[in-house]
Amino acid sequence: MTSSDLVSRSARFALVMLLLAALVLTSRVNYLLFHTLTEIVTVVAGCGIFMVAWHARRQIDNHCILLIGVSHLFVAIITLFHALSYPRMGIFPGAGMNLPTQLWIGSRLLQGTSLALAPLFVRKRLSPAAAVTAYAAVTSFILLSILHWDIFPTCFSDDVGLTPVKKGAEFLAGIFILAALTGLLTKRRHFDSRVFRMLSLSLVFLATSGFVFALNTGISTLIGMTGHLLTLGGFVLIYRAMVETGLERPYDLLFRDLKESEKRYRSLYHKTPVMLHSIDREGKIVNVSDFWLETLGYRRDEVLGRLSADFMTDESRAYVLGTVVPEFLRSGCTRDIPLHLLTSSGKVIDVLLSSESERDDEGKIVRSLSVMTDVTEQRSAARQIERLNESLASRAMDLEVANGDLEAFNYSVSHDLRSHLTVIRGFSDVLLEVCADKLDDECRSYVRHIGEETGRMNGLIGTLLDFSRVARVELERVPVSLSTLAEEIALELRMKDQERIAEFTIAENADVTADPGLMRVVMENLLGNAWKYTGKRERAVIEFGKEEVEGKTVFFVRDNGAGFSSQQADKLFLPFQRLHGRSEFPGHGIGLATVHRIVSRHGGTIWAQGEEGNGAVFYFTL
Repeated sequence: MTSSDLVSRSARFALVMLLLAALVLTSRVNYLLFHTLTEIVTVVAGCGIFMVAWHARRQIDNHCILLIGVSHLFVAIITLFHALSYPRMGIFPGAGMNLPTQLWIGSRLLQGTSLALAPLFVRKRLSPAAAVTAYAAVTSFILLSILHWDIFPTCFSDDVGLTPVKKGAEFLAGIFILAALTGLLTKRRHFDSRVFRMLSLSLVFLATSGFVFALNTGISTLIGMTGHLLTLGGFVLIYRAMVETGLERPYDLLFRDLKESEKRYRSLYHKTPVMLHSIDREGKIVNVSDFWLETLGYRRDEVLGRLSADFMTDESRAYVLGTVVPEFLRSGCTRDIPLHLLTSSGKVIDVLLSSESERDDEGKIVRSLSVMTDVTEQRSAARQIERLNESLASRAMDLEVANGDLEAFNYSVSHDLRSHLTVIRGFSDVLLEVCADKLDDECRSYVRHIGEETGRMNGLIGTLLDFSRVARVELERVPVSLSTLAEEIALELRMKDQERIAEFTIAENADVTADPGLMRVVMENLLGNAWKYTGKRERAVIEFGKEEVEGKTVFFVRDNGAGFSSQQADKLFLPFQRLHGRSEFPGHGIGLATVHRIVSRHGGTIWAQGEEGNGAVFYFTL
């Protein structure tokens, strides 16, 4: 506080003390004059309270102020009637002391009730017209009940003086005002601190005056003078809070909500976990968020006033000045502009910039608000994915070339091997036919064995070629009936060996969406294995079925054949792994490996359960 402020306050305090002393002295000389002066000041203060509240009604959201202003206009009107109704004023001929006392109680109850209701409208909307209309109606009723209808309770009689009704009403008005003080304390954050202190002190004065008047026993007493001075002090404090503060510091009183809103906006701007910055027309930074500073590693004083382009790489700076800025000045906005920023440590980060413009009354851009999103990790991940994709594409091309070479090699090997095997088989057959009489039994057995082994080798080569093609053939997914395939294969197996006794059980409606050719290979291998390994049974039982397991369809092929040891189950689907000797059951050991590869290509799984000598079950899903 400056010395001039201290002198000004001291002078005002001295003036108040002087006026207070003058009023006290006047009350001792002429109580009616004292009373008239205090009530006139009260009326003027009430009207002033109304004027500032009414003219500020469109600028403030705190409608508690509006309610206090409107109510005090009508309190002042009743108070004016009260001051003019004293017998020696000559305004109401023949009226006694009951009339001004009734008017006084009417104004006190109206004021106390209004102040108690006021805190409820701190954040509630109040229609100014409705408030004036309501108070005009209530005030008219009070005045008519006293001046015309004569229904207002008696507050003064010549026999007893001030009646219990008057004292009780004063006490009740004090209670109402204390309730208003309690409500004000709960809403204090919605008021300027200085205004809050003045309003609180005024309510203390007004409540105290009510309790003082409740103890009063006469009209011209020291207690009555004290009550009037307290009431005057309460009105003046409200006047001071609303009028003088509104004139001296209108921003604090009338635009406090705007000030709080701006404070919240600044806090939100600075504390939001997003990179925000604002720049002026010259490209200089005027504001930044804390997250912006944290991300780039700068202090606020190192950033404000500098060009935003100073924090970009040379490439991004040239792009912004040459392309982004002209486009922004033309359209007033930008969206997701990729830029490279430099941190205080020299590290480069990738961001996406989006901006909106702020214009003046002439439509010129004066400032921009920009949001930057750090996408360094995303860009790094995208570049890594791009490199992986390139590497994957290169490997896929290498694999395609290798597969082509392998296919050509397989064709060449199979063709060459098979041609030589055909020659060997042919010569062995010729030897048996042409030279049979020149060979003994042992030689004929050798020649016959050569023919059989070349035939088995030829079959193995064909099986290997089929196995390699399974991995390369392009899948053609169409509806396939596994039930129909199973019936066809079962019929083929019966036709090959009509002397065997076998019972086939095939489930209906085993439908899938898969490659039909590969599904036939699967069913031929599984059912063929079941047929082969039940060959030593008098009555073979082979079943193809399906069941639901945890919401998924599982197909199976079950037989009562030779089975296998559970300890060897992990070898079933490996190429060239046989659990039984070739002398027991013929084959190459490729069939189940082929089935496993086909099922895997369809996104399914296959597994088996069995017991040696008691059959096996092969399950698969697609």
